[in-house]
Amino acid sequence: MKKLIVFISIIVLVLALSMAFAKDVKLVTTLNKSLENIKSWIIKLSTPAAAVAVGTGVFMKKFSFGDEERIVKR
Repeated sequence: MKKLIVFISIIVLVLALSMAFAKDVKLVTTLNKSLENIKSWIIKLSTPAAAVAVGTGVFMKKFSFGDEERIVKR
C-alpha cells in the first residue's frame, strides 16, 4: 500500500511540474524573437563597417604604389 501511495505521488508531482513549465514557452518565444531582432540590427550595422574596412585596405594598397613600407606607416 505504501508503494502505491509513493508511486501515485511521483506521478502527480511529474504531471504538476510539466504543467508549470508549459507557461514558459511564451517567455522563450519572446526571448528568441528579441535575440533575432538584436542579431539583425548587428548585421545591419556591421555590414557597412566591413565595407569601409575593405575599401580602406584597397585604397591603401592602390596608393602605396608597391611600396609596402607606406602601408605599414601611418
